[in-house]
Amino acid sequence: MSGTEQTGAENAGAPTQPFLTVVRGNPTDEDVAALVAVLAAAASGAEQTPAVRDDWGSAIDRLRPQWGGPSSFTNLRY
Repeated sequence: MSGTEQTGAENAGAPTQPFLTVVRGNPTDEDVAALVAVLAAAASGAEQTPAVRDDWGSAIDRLRPQWGGPSSFTNLRY
């Protein structure tokens, strides 16, 4: 076995075909990088759930009118 030959274990990680082939046009390096980033994110398969929103103690609550306060029933007719 000469020094230039590769064993099966060394050659197992090498791809046989390119991951991405440009068929038409002349994309820049930034275009290819953006496309690879989108494909990698889509292939990750991680489903992201939105974070639980916790508005307890929010400052906007102080701006809302209080229910049951002295001025709550101004249109009430007796």
